[in-house]
Amino acid sequence: MVTLSILAILLGIAAPSMSRFVNQWRASNTVNALTGSLRIARTEAIARGRPVVVCRVASSTATACETAAGAKGYASGWIVFVNNDRDANNDFSSTNGDELLLRQVEPSGIASIKLKTAGRFVFMPNGLLNGAANGIDIDATGFSSASATPWARKALCITKPGRVRYVANATDCDSNEG
Repeated sequence: MVTLSILAILLGIAAPSMSRFVNQWRASNTVNALTGSLRIARTEAIARGRPVVVCRVASSTATACETAAGAKGYASGWIVFVNNDRDANNDFSSTNGDELLLRQVEPSGIASIKLKTAGRFVFMPNGLLNGAANGIDIDATGFSSASATPWARKALCITKPGRVRYVANATDCDSNEG
């Protein structure tokens, strides 16, 4: 009986820490997946000499870029594709020759992935990002604010030349674009 009591106390102490650890791990995995997708897009744009697009999708089975404002942003998943038809709005269309390179399903345990500015990333054949630099906030389940639960937020900055770096918060992207 004493052993069970001690076990219950230890479990009560360890459970909240484990939950926090799992949320941090999920956010880190999502950072790695998004960073990998952006690097693949840049590399493929240079190798193929064609624009490559990373855009969010409405669901893990969708192939159309989501354009409507959404609370979850990229947390519903994203695709990477070669824009072979070079249409101006950078939408995926397999009938027009666009090639799907990667589909990322909805990351588990992620509340939102929000971009500061553009809704999609377009890498040009020279490897540069078509548009301004961008910041990305990745909030795991349990995030409430940057001051209350900083452990549940990860952020990335992506510069015009396509460099991706980890920062504490996407607002930090403005202070140092290099």
